[in-house]
Amino acid sequence: MSFTLKGTIGKLNPPAKIFLLQDGNFNDFAILHNGAFELKGTVDAPQYTMLLLVPSGKLNDAYTGPSIDRTFFFLGEGSTFFHSADSLKNAKITGAKLTTEYENLQALLQPINNKMQALMAQYPAAPEQQSPELMKRLEAQKEALTQERNQQTETFIKANPESYVSLDALQRMGGPIPQYAKIAPLYNALSPTIRNSQDGRAYGARLQVIKAAIIGTQHPDDPAVKLAVERYEEGQEKILSEKRELQNEERNKQRAAYIKANPNSYESLEALKEMAGPVPDYAKVMPLYNVLAPAVKNTPEGKAYGQMLENIKVVSVGAQAPNFTQNTPDGKEVSLADYRGKYVLVDFWASWCGPCRAENPNLTKVYNEYKNRNFDILGVSLDDEKDRAKWLRAIKDDQLAWTQVSDLKGRSNEVATRYFVQAIPQNFLVGPTGKIVATNLRGDDLKATLARYIK
Repeated sequence: MSFTLKGTIGKLNPPAKIFLLQDGNFNDFAILHNGAFELKGTVDAPQYTMLLLVPSGKLNDAYTGPSIDRTFFFLGEGSTFFHSADSLKNAKITGAKLTTEYENLQALLQPINNKMQALMAQYPAAPEQQSPELMKRLEAQKEALTQERNQQTETFIKANPESYVSLDALQRMGGPIPQYAKIAPLYNALSPTIRNSQDGRAYGARLQVIKAAIIGTQHPDDPAVKLAVERYEEGQEKILSEKRELQNEERNKQRAAYIKANPNSYESLEALKEMAGPVPDYAKVMPLYNVLAPAVKNTPEGKAYGQMLENIKVVSVGAQAPNFTQNTPDGKEVSLADYRGKYVLVDFWASWCGPCRAENPNLTKVYNEYKNRNFDILGVSLDDEKDRAKWLRAIKDDQLAWTQVSDLKGRSNEVATRYFVQAIPQNFLVGPTGKIVATNLRGDDLKATLARYIK
């Protein structure tokens, strides 16, 4: 289905760009002229997604700036319009039927969301202030508001069975492990068109997994249900990961072809940055950087990017991993050299990093499988001194069994600086001789890489 996104955001002009998030990537963008922009494309099925405004036109700046100017909406067939006098986040969104339905749901939930926000502000920040009586009262109020929000969501779903917004709302209400007895009737009340959509079929399959798991137990919270869902999700994530990888490879081939065909264009430098992402692979990116014409490489941005690539060369695959020593939470000094003779994954993370925390369960699975096979993990935290308690809490909550160190200097962590860590999570797999054998390993990539090296 074809879509058109049009709008006017203030009086912005080039190099300002609007980026569209699709399938987890910012594939398309539009340049603003006197605030106006237009994006056209196709989508297989309606999806909840995001527009991102970057005044500099450089996508990487969106990750490092003080604030992110973005808005969320439903992308579907037809035209959607965005208008604001100052910023994208304040834009009024009109046009497509899905947009109206989504806005209607938000209006329905807004009073409850306001109450929830006010309630969350009452939670004490310090653990010593969290008395059992206070926490019990706040949790009871939170549960009551959650139930009220779910009831309003149910009302919307029943009144809009032919809306993709209802399917999305049902998934959000159900959470990671939906209560089958409550969610299945609402799912079955959706129209055949919605249930037979790609996302509808996937959610129906998840419900069937839960239904099969609760047969014989009649307990929706039984650990067997959680295990069944986790196994199902692992299989689905593997399929999606492979699909995303193929899509990324194809996009990167197109970017590389553009760079080679347009070495004199500044846009080729931007394409290279987008292709490389926040954690560039030196071996892949440097040859393309060298394709750029001197006029492009000699711009301030070109020089800075070239210097950054030279910096990360010392921590690229094949280089000797820089040694370091930092302290554990109890003050014990730990050195990378202590791990000589085995494979060690140097993992940079922080308690405040959502993607890092999301990756920790995968690290735990890999650690448990390989910890007795000449493999270990050394965690390096980018938390700072004021967040020391949060760091320790995250270690406990995420059940991280491997050694953790930090100098508690936040993003200025000395080890992160030496390894030129620009974004987290980031990791380096160091071999028995101290050389870096792989970088930036996630999910199945980490397990597959270890399987190649550790027999």
